[in-house]
Amino acid sequence: MNVQRIIFLLMTLAWLSSAIAQERALSYYVQQGIRNSPLIRDYRLQIVSNGVDSMKIKGTFKPQVGLVGQLYYTLDIKGYGYDAAVTNGGNYQAQVLAKQELIIRKAKRTQLEALDIQSQYLDNTARITELDLTKAITDLYITAYRDYALIQTADEVLSLLGKEEEALKPLVQKGIYNQTDYLNIQMSKETQLLAKRQADLQYRTDLYSLNIVCGLDDTSYVTLAIPAVGLSERVVTANLLLLRQYHIDSLKFANNKKLVNLQYQPKLTAFADAGLWTADIPAFYKGFGAGVGVNFSMPLYDGKQRKYDFQKIDLAAQISRGYQQYYRTQYQQQVYQLDARLRATDDLIRETTRQLKLSNDLIDVYRTELAQGLVRITDLILTVNNYINFRTSLNQTTMSRLQIINQLNYYK
Repeated sequence: MNVQRIIFLLMTLAWLSSAIAQERALSYYVQQGIRNSPLIRDYRLQIVSNGVDSMKIKGTFKPQVGLVGQLYYTLDIKGYGYDAAVTNGGNYQAQVLAKQELIIRKAKRTQLEALDIQSQYLDNTARITELDLTKAITDLYITAYRDYALIQTADEVLSLLGKEEEALKPLVQKGIYNQTDYLNIQMSKETQLLAKRQADLQYRTDLYSLNIVCGLDDTSYVTLAIPAVGLSERVVTANLLLLRQYHIDSLKFANNKKLVNLQYQPKLTAFADAGLWTADIPAFYKGFGAGVGVNFSMPLYDGKQRKYDFQKIDLAAQISRGYQQYYRTQYQQQVYQLDARLRATDDLIRETTRQLKLSNDLIDVYRTELAQGLVRITDLILTVNNYINFRTSLNQTTMSRLQIINQLNYYK
């Protein structure tokens, strides 16, 4: 084997070792999920698009300049044709036109305000989507870590049973314990091996689901770090993202009324043109000139349409306030219930931890008495099973506590 092949083999082994030992944290999945979300990217790009629209609106209120050209000739065949008094025999036009609306400040401000409100709505919606995605990813991560912790528990119990098996073997050979006692230990090991395989299968499934939600094209087997889920500081209700949407709605309703009022404001437009406009081709040079003027318009009556538009806006605002009040009530009830569940879960964790310690101490005592032939193997196995149950219960309760905190953070 040449040097190049040896180096390549060593590099491959190093890469495989690093891949097997790779550990990922919750923050990694949250960052990847947000970065890969097409919905969040959509909202952000719509905000950028609104910035372009605001520039377009500003441009519409600036002077508008254009070119107009027309070459129009009427045919006269043996006295048949358009009346020359109407057509002048033709029309020849080449002009530069310019116009400028004069009453623009209010209209410009209102339209830009509408775009700004829409951008606020999109930004808040994007942040809510990030919040929803973070909650979903965190829940999946906690679920996957729960299965990973079961694998670790199984490994710990297998190690414990392996030590007891080694200690029991010479005692069986000496006749202190029966062969059935040794087989009972082996049967417990087989049970734990089966539990480990089941937990590993579920862990791989949950890990795959986590990758899908985060938009990751990754099928590698990785280990997970302990979920870093801390209780966020409680914020003022009015600052909640989910309630801020209703505040933005109120801004939108007020702006909609301004937009309706704009339709009934007087419009004054100044215009000017310069160029050629003639009906006499032989003396076309006399047709060069310029002109200025002002257009004015103002609606007086439209069948009370403004009144009806205002009624529709007020009804929409009333519906929004109803949803807002309902959500406030639901929010308060949810937070109260979650706080109570968190306190109860903390009490359960403390009690389970105490029982787990007692069970572990009892196993230590049995281990000492085992060497002296003073303990029944069935009692030892029963204690080990109790230890497994306490560890599993503590794992599930701890993960439930993290999920409660994740839910509380969602409402903050």
